[in-house]
Amino acid sequence: MQVGRRGMLACGAGLALGTVQRTARAQTGSFPMRTVRVIVSAGAGSGPDTAMRLLADRLSTIWGQPVVVDNRGGGSGNIGAQAAARSERDGHVLLFSQASPLVLNAHLMRAMPFDPARDLTPVTLAMTTPFVLAARPGLGVRTLPELAARARESREGLTFATGGATSLPRFAGEQLARGLGIRLTNVPYGVSPQALQDTVAGRTDLVIDGTPLITPQLRAGLLTPVAITSAARFPGLEEVPTAAETLPAFEMGGWFALLGPGGMPPALAERIAADAARALAAPELRDRLLRELGAVVSADGPAALATMMERERATLGRLVRELEVPIE
Repeated sequence: MQVGRRGMLACGAGLALGTVQRTARAQTGSFPMRTVRVIVSAGAGSGPDTAMRLLADRLSTIWGQPVVVDNRGGGSGNIGAQAAARSERDGHVLLFSQASPLVLNAHLMRAMPFDPARDLTPVTLAMTTPFVLAARPGLGVRTLPELAARARESREGLTFATGGATSLPRFAGEQLARGLGIRLTNVPYGVSPQALQDTVAGRTDLVIDGTPLITPQLRAGLLTPVAITSAARFPGLEEVPTAAETLPAFEMGGWFALLGPGGMPPALAERIAADAARALAAPELRDRLLRELGAVVSADGPAALATMMERERATLGRLVRELEVPIE
């Protein structure tokens, strides 16, 4: 029996479609087939480590497989990210990372051991951690417009303390100053607690950092809140205005995201993102993340994470150049 050209093409197309369908099922339906290892680009006991361990417990239940955390701190987060980038693309090795190695480090280092845009696949944004800008009480400002007015009338200029010259809070503070049309001088410290203490003591005018560090000082009346960098008012700090209320669309903070090696099949990334969103939807998990890390769940999926990372790379790259931050 002979088969015509159209029949042969139809047969070939059917075989190809069957192969694609079987591949898609292998990529998603049978995942995971064994233990899933999540590389955390920070040390044990850190914020990313705590967050991922809470998430891992939920994912293990959903997947019916162990989900283990593999801490790979060091190198400003690059060591863990590079290890994940070199892994197999079948979803059994993932990366849980803070923002810096994904959107900032490439602007601060002459040679990166990997390309975040090429060598990693965005899976989902997991949670965000906004920054609070607070003032020493004697400064007499409670809002960004008041801060702008105070900065313009100050002969000496105003200072803002951060945990480091290349920290995300520093760049958030610089972006706020640009938006307000004022100049603030950054005073970088080696660690965030020292920046906080010196502002409480009046040695610096302002401090900007995460909510877990600053909130106790606000509650004690040792600092005055000026603005928070989240898009909406923050749970537990509803009295603090957002920067966006003065500077429309302003949003800039820390965040944690789940990624896979570059070239991960899109269907697999979507599957993992959906399962992560399901895990993060648990009210008790959301409460613990907010209470312990000052983090708000934001499971947005691959496309939204990719867009956000691209936008933040551009913003931070511009700030690094304008501020002439030394490149290592």
